[in-house]
Amino acid sequence: MPPSREPDGEPSPLTFFASELRRLREQAGWSQGRLGQEIAYSIGLISMVETARRTPSLDFTERCDQALGSGGVLTRIWPMLAYGALPSRFRPWVDIERQAHTLRGWDPLLVPGLLQTSDYARTILQADPGVTDERVEELLTARLERQRLLAGDDPPLLWTVLDEGVLHRAVGGPEVMRDQLAALLTASERRRISVQVVPTGAGGSGGAIAGLEGGFFIAGVEGSLDSVFVESATVGHVTDHPRDVAVICKRYETIRSAALPARASADLIAKVMTRWQQT
Repeated sequence: MPPSREPDGEPSPLTFFASELRRLREQAGWSQGRLGQEIAYSIGLISMVETARRTPSLDFTERCDQALGSGGVLTRIWPMLAYGALPSRFRPWVDIERQAHTLRGWDPLLVPGLLQTSDYARTILQADPGVTDERVEELLTARLERQRLLAGDDPPLLWTVLDEGVLHRAVGGPEVMRDQLAALLTASERRRISVQVVPTGAGGSGGAIAGLEGGFFIAGVEGSLDSVFVESATVGHVTDHPRDVAVICKRYETIRSAALPARASADLIAKVMTRWQQT
């Protein structure tokens, strides 16, 4: 068996994962080709993961653990990879999300990351000018890991409000949109998730409502001040300053008052999904 190439880059969760995968594979006496056959992934991808040039997906990680009989070693490392792939400006918000008992959000343009399907999210991430395929997969891995927050034993209450335009925006094409709206409907049926839609025309004759400038999320953490994450064209901003939080909370309640009730919102989502099925 030829010697394995060492992971690229400075020590990090990704290089640690790469070294552990290589160690477990070599301990089993397997070549990269043998591992690829066992987990149904290409030798090229395995080589890139073992040299820390590609962040592995959770599916890849779980298959490696199962095939190599590692007792879940790699799967326990994987969340660290997802966190490390996040833009540094966003990591403070992810830390807050993990502690939150309530999350309230508004998005005038897109389905929020916590409720995105993988294909919908990948389409959005690929649209960034100059982004590489490897970076897209890293960011997608991190986004899907964030979503596991809602699948835990004690998930936060998630109340999200969307503009109706989000349902009609062709992100990824009809099939991607059908799957995304179906996922929204499924999420809205969960006891601790509420999805409401602000219908077109809610702003009256002027057509404008509060919040069209950008999306935001409000996190309620027990025993602590509320925090907000406000999106902008270039960066996101996290703050717990009482004045800023009060402004965003007031804006959220104003927007929510213009939204359809949860049941009517689900009906609208289902109606638009049917249109995507006919496209």
